[in-house]
Amino acid sequence: MAARNDQFKPTFTEEERQECFQWFEQHMDELPREFHAIRSIRILDLPLTIRSMMTKLSRRRLLDGTFSGQFSLLLLIRRHLIEDGLLVAKQE
Repeated sequence: MAARNDQFKPTFTEEERQECFQWFEQHMDELPREFHAIRSIRILDLPLTIRSMMTKLSRRRLLDGTFSGQFSLLLLIRRHLIEDGLLVAKQE
């Protein structure tokens, strides 16, 4: 059974995108190399994957919903990194 992405919604604001990107930029050096969360998500090079996703999504508008699935995956990854104790929610 595939995992459900509970971070998904049809559209995201520019502020949500900026906040998420800023969080990943602040934590890029702390990201684990490999990431495995939920049964259906396994990423072998998390920093490279996050950078690639951010590059692609920075050129796209999230307001129309076309790329909301990809952006919600970033949010899901961030949530699991925090919940699994790998990274903190806010950098002091």
